Amino acid sequence: MKVAIAVLCLMWMSLCESRTMGRCEVVKIFRAEGLDGFEGFSLGNYVCTAYWESRFKTQRVRTADVGKDYGIFQINSFKWCDDGTPDGKNLCNLPCSDLLKDDLKPSVECAKLIVKTGGLKSWETWDSYCNGRKMKRWTKGCESH
Repeated sequence: MKVAIAVLCLMWMSLCESRTMGRCEVVKIFRAEGLDGFEGFSLGNYVCTAYWESRFKTQRVRTADVGKDYGIFQINSFKWCDDGTPDGKNLCNLPCSDLLKDDLKPSVECAKLIVKTGGLKSWETWDSYCNGRKMKRWTKGCESH
């Protein structure tokens, strides 16, 4: 009986783990979704930001000061998406659960709105780890993928 319970627990835990995308996979998707040069920022800036926000984990959810942060860009539920956070704004007009999918289109579209509103400085990690640094290293070797 103990073995069956242990197996069930392990199966449950594996279902709850987020998928970690590869860097070149993220580069390819971000490029296809039009992030290279968007609002004057190179593709490397977006890849760097996503790495430092989520380590490319698509289903990452983190508790924030207000609301929660969701997905590859760790987009906050108080301002940008709807998860039932009291007084939430949902400026991206989508449920936060859409930001947890391997289809990154909703995450990218919401990130574009955030960048249009406040630039990449909207993410503290961009300012701390990506701003002013060489961004080509984030896309290097991914040209043929």
